[in-house]
Amino acid sequence: MKSWLISKSLFGGLIASLSIFAGLADAQTGVKSAPASSSVSLEGSEWLDRMVKSAREMPYTGVFIQQTADGMSTSRITHLVDRQGVELEKLEMLDGPRTEIIRRNEEMFCYHPDAKTVRVDRRVSGRFFPSLISGNVQAITENYRVKLGNIERVAGLDCQWVILEPKDAMRYMQKLCSELGTGLVLRARLFNDRNQMLEQFMFTQLDLSPSVAKQSLKSRFEQLPGWQTTDLPKAAKTTDTGWRVANLPAGFKKVAEMVRTLAGRSGPVSQLVYSDGLSHVSVFVEPMQGDAQTSGARMTDDSPIAFAMRSVAAHQVTVMGEVPVAAVQAIADSVMQKNR
Repeated sequence: MKSWLISKSLFGGLIASLSIFAGLADAQTGVKSAPASSSVSLEGSEWLDRMVKSAREMPYTGVFIQQTADGMSTSRITHLVDRQGVELEKLEMLDGPRTEIIRRNEEMFCYHPDAKTVRVDRRVSGRFFPSLISGNVQAITENYRVKLGNIERVAGLDCQWVILEPKDAMRYMQKLCSELGTGLVLRARLFNDRNQMLEQFMFTQLDLSPSVAKQSLKSRFEQLPGWQTTDLPKAAKTTDTGWRVANLPAGFKKVAEMVRTLAGRSGPVSQLVYSDGLSHVSVFVEPMQGDAQTSGARMTDDSPIAFAMRSVAAHQVTVMGEVPVAAVQAIADSVMQKNR
């Protein structure tokens, strides 16, 4: 039986796929801005709806931090919807290895200048601040109790805390602080069932003026010679994989299914993605190679991601997501071939 440390070392490509795969300004974006006096009287579901629209439709640029048990990272984000309705976003990592991500709707171009490589992929899962809500608001309220907390000041702006308490043990509590005027999420926290914070996002600088220029969303590396491009969409095909999850936790629905290539894998891997509108879980299925991997479930040591593994019909099943261990274990136990 292989150790968890060895098993975890095989997850690099799988974990990467989770994050790779969420006045005048009001007239341009269609996001309704409300004065503070009326904002605080909104219902919880109305706050969630404003969070969704503002993150997708507003122009904004700012710097935010992401904090986990592994440490803290800083990124700069620039976002805009152009006149053709294309959502554009640029994400620059400000510490660690130089990385730049350009997103056009769901297509992502990931630039790694130190290796002179650009990877083309599409966003299907993961938490992408500040666009953390991907599902229908009404469906979310069926699985979370939505409560309003205090008003706080973040990056020089007032925001309303919205608390989402899970109704079962299959998801985590989340707290989102929504800017009073526009609804944009300024700060987000993820907590486990012991009320321990697993992850936090927070803007430290933010400009909500409509002055974001389309030119500022282009990569500085786009025209440089000598770069190698890895075009993953050509190797990632949306198809019926022949696998299913027989008994999903309440509220989770399939949002993507494909066969793709992943780093460190010699052959194609089937991936199914499920979401409850806030949390995402990916199921990976690949032919068994060599000795069977360890079966079981646990949290990763340096992130809020839980994973579970088991073998099914000469295939290795790995389930990963920012959900409790009980959720990934329940899903892993229900993975089966469709002809059975």
